[in-house]
Amino acid sequence: MSFGENVTYYRKKLNVTQEELAERLSVSRQTVSRWETDSTFPDVEMLIRLCELFECDMDTLVRKRAVDTDKYAPCAPSVLNTYNRHMNRFALAISLGVWFIVFSVALMLFISGFEGRELLSVIILLICVALSVSDFIFAGVLHCGFMKENPRMCEYPKEEQRSFLKKFAAMIVSATVLVFIAVIALIIMCYKDGYAPTGFTVNLWQHFSISIFLVLVSVSVFLYVYAGILYSKYNVKEYNKSCIKEGYAEGEPEGGDNKSRLEKINDTVCSVIMLSATAVFLLLGFIGNLWHPAWVAFPIGGILCGISSVVTGSQSEK
Repeated sequence: MSFGENVTYYRKKLNVTQEELAERLSVSRQTVSRWETDSTFPDVEMLIRLCELFECDMDTLVRKRAVDTDKYAPCAPSVLNTYNRHMNRFALAISLGVWFIVFSVALMLFISGFEGRELLSVIILLICVALSVSDFIFAGVLHCGFMKENPRMCEYPKEEQRSFLKKFAAMIVSATVLVFIAVIALIIMCYKDGYAPTGFTVNLWQHFSISIFLVLVSVSVFLYVYAGILYSKYNVKEYNKSCIKEGYAEGEPEGGDNKSRLEKINDTVCSVIMLSATAVFLLLGFIGNLWHPAWVAFPIGGILCGISSVVTGSQSEK
């Protein structure tokens, strides 16, 4: 991109005509036109005034491509489409992986309700978890590769951001309503202690009830995770900061590393909490055959993770 193209880019970014720019600089419209066509070149004093008006440095204005160094440049359709496709696939892969883990727990509980199937249920759980972890690794590797190839992303159009916020709110509300439906269904199914419909033993009915509860929760979790990742897609500043932090792009991310350290701490805490909840659940189930009360470890773990996220999130704003 030449000097003239940079002047044209910054002028259009300011949303002014050649005449209006000429008035601000006290020059003729023809002078601005000659700059933009690279017919003439301004003196040093005028270059300084242009840099002040365009809020850029002289090296960028004269030698570099302005659009490549502008953090708030509008996205070209091709760039936006590529980024959208990648982030949508990434969000779907991670969300399905999380959903599959919760669903596999529900499946394990249901199978373990049949006498003599406890070992089979654990094997199925471990296989499902292994598949989910493989999905996370594969999606993570592809995401890192995309960041390396696209170390800077431009801002989304405001209209598209506002349009997504409506969809985001709908997904969050749907996920929240589904959690309440799951709780109500569990209460109804387990309302009478020792009750089991025809074709079910009491133990199998309890396992089936909890399994249905977890299946509904798994769908809710999918919606929460999917909506959250899509929401982060529009946080272009954070994406650019991540690319800088990983060494894919040059620069210094705004706000330093405080937030990233807190996020790493939160991720570690949540991982330990959920692993501990799983261990408690399995130990109580196999050692004491307390599958029914042991499932409470998972919602408690989720609450603790939520508290951790709120704490670290509030600290990152300071």
